[in-house]
Amino acid sequence: MMNSKIAALYKKFLKGELSPEENAIFLDLLTSCDRDELPDVEEVVSLDNRDCELNKTTSEDIFFTITGSSLTPRLIPIWKRRWSVISAAACLLLIGLAGLFQFKFKGQQEINKVSEIVHYSNPTKFVKQLVLPDGTHVSLRQGAHIELLSDFDTDSLRRIKLSGEAFFEVAKNAEQPFVIASSGDFDVRVLGTAFNLNCSEGRSSLVLSHGKVRVSRAGQYSFVTPGQKVAYDMRQRQFNVAKADTSIASNWKSDLLSFNQVPLMQIVADLNNLYPDSHLELIDSFRTESYTGYLPASDLEKSLKMLNTAFNQTIIYKK
Repeated sequence: MMNSKIAALYKKFLKGELSPEENAIFLDLLTSCDRDELPDVEEVVSLDNRDCELNKTTSEDIFFTITGSSLTPRLIPIWKRRWSVISAAACLLLIGLAGLFQFKFKGQQEINKVSEIVHYSNPTKFVKQLVLPDGTHVSLRQGAHIELLSDFDTDSLRRIKLSGEAFFEVAKNAEQPFVIASSGDFDVRVLGTAFNLNCSEGRSSLVLSHGKVRVSRAGQYSFVTPGQKVAYDMRQRQFNVAKADTSIASNWKSDLLSFNQVPLMQIVADLNNLYPDSHLELIDSFRTESYTGYLPASDLEKSLKMLNTAFNQTIIYKK
């Protein structure tokens, strides 16, 4: 219950009738009285009998400050509500179109990624050194070409295609075999190994330095061990495996072409592959002759001079 003296002074304070002396007493009483002697809200309101009518705007502001919402619901004209619906529908349509565009664009990216094939080629007169995405090292011979047929990061197989000759040191990955597909006369499947592969239709061959390789063609297959050479016999339709000198097979990596009783016709064909603009021709009388020795892979003129010297006459000429 409010102290009667405080109540009397409080009423005069509300009406603005306190004298300076009474104002000092009133403030002194407020600061020194107990909490129970102070007036509550209802008592303060009851001390003032004046009427107070708030206008609509003030009432709205007070109600919104306390509750966070409008005192009276806002009426939206039908045409405005219809326009809001149309706007919302337009926004949803734009969102849908954006999502569709993103989906199609992402799908197109995936298609482009799948259809994109990485190419490596060696148009120079020197041996080209490559490192494939999986860490496989490749010595690519002059005029040779490689295509990556799969994504080495995501596909279950590391598939490539070779045209020409190359020496591979395949990075070992037991969970992702390395496959040279549709290259020359047969396919090659390895895990981690080193080998020399010459891919040309009708006379493809592989010489294995270390590791293990499986070659296959039309349901047939053969395993090759280190120090062996494999080729496919087109007439007999079978693989022929024989011993081979691995160092001679890959001498070309040191810019040397190595031959051991190789027909001159084949040597001329090899030189034409290395130098397609040279158009070399072997004279008829030497078509059955063979050659044993080395030729520099990056110097055609020197190679021709060495061959002509070996047979004491000009046996190869340019058309």
